[in-house]
Amino acid sequence: MSRGNIIELTQLENGDFEINFNNEDMSTIIIHDPLNSKFSARNLLAAAALFCTSGSMLYELNVRKSDARYRKLKARVISKYDRNEKDRAIIESMKVEVEVDVPEEHRSQFIEVLEEHDENECFITRSLNNGIKVDIEIKKT
Repeated sequence: MSRGNIIELTQLENGDFEINFNNEDMSTIIIHDPLNSKFSARNLLAAAALFCTSGSMLYELNVRKSDARYRKLKARVISKYDRNEKDRAIIESMKVEVEVDVPEEHRSQFIEVLEEHDENECFITRSLNNGIKVDIEIKKT
């Protein structure tokens, strides 16, 4: 059985977009002046891949292989953009880089975590690499 969630966007009176994640662990975000903003939805997609990969790594380090000790985790995502055959902007690729500070005595456990992660990826990157089906429905009110 499929599960899912609902994220809602509302345009505020001043034109800003408010995105409500309907989740107590994630604050609502406001995107100011979306027509002229340097912020883009591609930032949210890249952040989702970054958060999922990092969260998956934390899960594997803390739950699946609890003896794989580490000091800290830091990550970034690098996105490359291009244009499709209709000259519309697309995300060509994303590269998520995760740095984990692992003490020497825990390197062997960490290698096992890396192998698990490389084999299975995280939910978001696995979905992106598989090609997510997106249906769009626009209604007049």
